Amino acid sequence: MRSMQAKTTNVFSGTNAVKDFLNPDKNPYIPLVEIPESLNPFAKDGVRVFAKLMQMVPLMNVKSLPALNMLLEAEAEGKLKDVKSLIENSSGNTVFSLAMIARLFGIERTKAIVSHEVTWGKLQLLRLFGTEILVNEEPICPDPGDKTSGIYKAKRIGARKGWFNPGQYENEANPRAHEKWTGKQVWEQTEGKITVFCAGLGTTGTVFGAGGYLKKKFPGLATVGVARLPNNPVPGVRTPNLLREIAFDWKSATDFTEEIGTKESFEKSLELCRAGLVAGPSSGFALAGLLNFLSKQKGAGTLDALRNADGEIVSVFICPDSPLPYLNEYFEYLDASHFPKIENENLLINKPDAPKQKTPINERPLNSAFEIEPEEAYEMIYPISAQKTWRLLIKDKKVPVRTGVEIIDIRSRGEYLHFHLPGSKQMESYKIMEGLPKFARAWKDRKIALFCPMGVRTKIIAEALRKKGIEAYNVRGGLTEWSAKNLPRWRPDICKV
Repeated sequence: MRSMQAKTTNVFSGTNAVKDFLNPDKNPYIPLVEIPESLNPFAKDGVRVFAKLMQMVPLMNVKSLPALNMLLEAEAEGKLKDVKSLIENSSGNTVFSLAMIARLFGIERTKAIVSHEVTWGKLQLLRLFGTEILVNEEPICPDPGDKTSGIYKAKRIGARKGWFNPGQYENEANPRAHEKWTGKQVWEQTEGKITVFCAGLGTTGTVFGAGGYLKKKFPGLATVGVARLPNNPVPGVRTPNLLREIAFDWKSATDFTEEIGTKESFEKSLELCRAGLVAGPSSGFALAGLLNFLSKQKGAGTLDALRNADGEIVSVFICPDSPLPYLNEYFEYLDASHFPKIENENLLINKPDAPKQKTPINERPLNSAFEIEPEEAYEMIYPISAQKTWRLLIKDKKVPVRTGVEIIDIRSRGEYLHFHLPGSKQMESYKIMEGLPKFARAWKDRKIALFCPMGVRTKIIAEALRKKGIEAYNVRGGLTEWSAKNLPRWRPDICKV
């Protein structure tokens, strides 16, 4: 494919300079870059993989396009007349973008309704750009009709005089942004030769808008939507269960669905970054989903059905944003082997994220005896098979735990209530570390199985307990790996639908 000639001056001036700068119609096309063959295991099969780098838009995230379009269409319809305040249920890129763009429409005040489980880093980013914060204790497996949900509250407040709620989860201007910008650009950039389109499923505006546009242009297009595996945190995308909140008919534009977890999302993001494409975890998530899809097609012998008239498979995946807002999460979800070692780390004065100990954790030898696989942990904890445990859970029966074993879950109370291991106890990590002498007495002659999302924080706790003579075990991969292996876990009834 030829390289498109981009607009070259790229200068914005005058009264509407910033508004024009944020308008994709007045900018060069958002880059579409073919990834290196080292990241494309199907290159020899005639498969080309292109990254649509949406983090290269002025506000550095894909959600800025629907944010702009929702306000443009609202203004055209007269909905912004006398509006002084904007409110949206979002703790990420959508409300971050809305806050900045809204000022260009004369709306100085933006309020974000955020989940009580939002990270402090995201809150600080929103505050940095002048967004007001309303923390909401979200219901477990929220439904948009639930009066305690952030979506419902944003609608209610947005109906007041002087307020406006864009409503990203049901506002058709969301997918229309991707129809008129993302989809159109991809079609022209690939010269109409695209055969596979892949995007993560969050609000689903991208796959519904861009995917729908591309399928109208080429009905034979294979559209892949990527959902998040349950209990696997990845920013901006949803599990199949949470997709029930979405009003868009995204399934009509989606031919295939893949499910991807935390670790592979962050790993693929890391690979993209180190190859020169600075893309965040949801970008790695989409790439992993695309590669899963291609692997299945190759295994089934159906790759040829995806070829265009030139005999190539031209696939495009969406990169929603950069890794910068999620830096700490890379080091939480990926182990030390993914990162270069720091020489003379002990000389650092300002290292707030480090545990207070003489030798950094990644420089001390790990006793592999207290690192066990999820299957080993299951055998240690439960006296019956996983199948029998699942049956007891389905019938709301009590699950037996082996005598002398304690299951400790160090996540927040909200995370614990969303799902947990049967028979486990929720206990914040700082309480364990502060009360080590007490627990050394209480847990004497007991086996302790420790769980956190990825088995990173519990590694430190397990070692600290072992030094106190407690037989503590860290489960490798934590609850993410436990869930990926579909080992038994309790969930509230609303989450089982």
